[in-house]
Amino acid sequence: MIILKKLKWDNCFSHGKENNLDLDNSTLTQLVGTNGTGKSSLPLIIEEVLYNKNSKGIKKADIQNRFRNAGYSINLTFSVDAREYEIDVNRSRGSIKVKLYEDGEDISSHTATNTYKTVQEILGLDFKTFTQLVYQNTNASLQFLTATDANRKKFLIELLNLEDYVEYYDVFRELSRQMGQEISALDGKEKTIVKWLNDNKLDDTTIAPMKKLPEYSEIDEKELRSLSIDFENIAEKNQKINENNTYKQL
Repeated sequence: MIILKKLKWDNCFSHGKENNLDLDNSTLTQLVGTNGTGKSSLPLIIEEVLYNKNSKGIKKADIQNRFRNAGYSINLTFSVDAREYEIDVNRSRGSIKVKLYEDGEDISSHTATNTYKTVQEILGLDFKTFTQLVYQNTNASLQFLTATDANRKKFLIELLNLEDYVEYYDVFRELSRQMGQEISALDGKEKTIVKWLNDNKLDDTTIAPMKKLPEYSEIDEKELRSLSIDFENIAEKNQKINENNTYKQL
C-alpha cells in the first residue's frame, strides 16, 4: 500500500518558498482556495517529484516560479507497505539532483534517470497509472463518464493493473472453447451409439456358450495362399478379357 505523507516544495509554479502539506493526517485531504492560488498545481508537483514529468506536459523551465527564476525544489516522504521513503529533488539552471532514501539509507543511483527508475519499481506503478490514481481533472472525468463500455473497461484495467488477469481470462476462455468442442464431439458419438443400440435391440440377451474355433494349421495356411494366388490370376485374366472385348468393339 502506498501512502503519501508530507510534501514540501519551493518556487514551483505560483508558489514561493517553504511550502508544506501534510497528506496523511486524515483519510481525505481537501484543498480550499480561490482560483489561481495553485490548488491544481499540487498533483503536478507530486508527479514531478516521483516521475520527473507531469500529466500536463509543462516544461521544466515553466515549473519554476517565473518571478523568482531561482530553480525549484520538491521533497516528498511516503511509505510503501512497511518501508519509509523520502525523495528530494533540486533543479537549478537546467541541472537536477535527486536523492532517494529508504528507511533513512541513501539508495540513490549515480544518475537521476536511474533513481527515477528505482522510484517506479518501488511504487509498482507506471506514470500513466499513477496519474490516473492521483490526478483526475474535470475533462478526464467527463471523458470517462461519456466513454464507451470498451474504453471504460480499458481505463479500469490500466488503472487497477489488471492486464495479467485479462491474459489469464483469454487463456481460460480458449481452453473452455476447446473443451466445449471436445465435449460436443463426444456427445455426438454417444448419441450415435445410443441410437444404434436402440435400433438394433436383441430379442434374446442370454449369453451364449463359447464356441470352439477350429485350429489353424500350416496346411490351412498353404491352402489360403493358394486360393489367394488363384483369385489374383482370375482377376488378371478378367482384366485381359475386358481389354480384348474393348478392342473388338473398336
